[in-house]
Amino acid sequence: MDDKILELKTTLVIYLAFAVSIAFELWYWRRRGHGDKYDLKDSLANYALLAMQVLLGELGKIFFIVTCLDWVRAHGVNVLGENWYSALLAFLGVDLAYYWFHRMSHRSRWLWAIHVSHHSSELMNFSTALRQPPLEHLLDWVWFIGLAWLGLPAKTILLMYGLNLTYQFFIHTELIYKLPRWIEYVLNTPSHHRVHHGRNAEYLDMNYGGVFIVWDRLFGSFIEERAPVEYGILKPIHSTNPFYVGFHLWADLWRDVNRPSSLITKLKLFFAPPGWAEEYRLKEQ
Repeated sequence: MDDKILELKTTLVIYLAFAVSIAFELWYWRRRGHGDKYDLKDSLANYALLAMQVLLGELGKIFFIVTCLDWVRAHGVNVLGENWYSALLAFLGVDLAYYWFHRMSHRSRWLWAIHVSHHSSELMNFSTALRQPPLEHLLDWVWFIGLAWLGLPAKTILLMYGLNLTYQFFIHTELIYKLPRWIEYVLNTPSHHRVHHGRNAEYLDMNYGGVFIVWDRLFGSFIEERAPVEYGILKPIHSTNPFYVGFHLWADLWRDVNRPSSLITKLKLFFAPPGWAEEYRLKEQ
């Protein structure tokens, strides 16, 4: 019970910090004459999407995360104990696992159908960080199975993941252009993450890191922010209805998979990169 109370208090403090940051950023931009950096309907959609993710995330925690990850740990090699260096390895391991989950969410169509809601806003501000995919926490735990097999408890993985996502809130902003060079080299920064939200041709599918940008440098998905970033997705949705924002690509996916085609084609329409379906439709015309 004490752990639950501590978790609730910590969550409330974090959300209070988010609220204060959003209020400050809004005040700052309005004072500078840039009130268009925020849009009320867009922000309300962001908060609604966050609420949906929190609700579904609790179901995921109950049915999948704790149960499955602790089962894997019980049947794993358990080489990681509960000490300071295991905590450090857990933080790094969660960030690396998040990198690959995030990268796959851009490179496989069904995962993109889940993740796209986070990218559909054409604004970059702290409220955009809360524009979370409702279904994401029902499946992101799969990428942490290896950490559980090595001996990390589910509660440790969840703690490190929570810290990771909290950090990412603060890089969704235009308040900061560049940080010192060494920070920009190692950590994910507002500059790097603005690139990730860009629909400029040179910025597409780049800078997937959570806390550390070194994974992108290692795995060839890094690009520096140079040209001004145009935010959003290639096919704007022109909607602030949170249910449409959260689930609109599933209708396209369902339509394509149910068209007459071979099993291989159906699998590609579901699992291949998002652009493959459009290329296939053009060939069929």
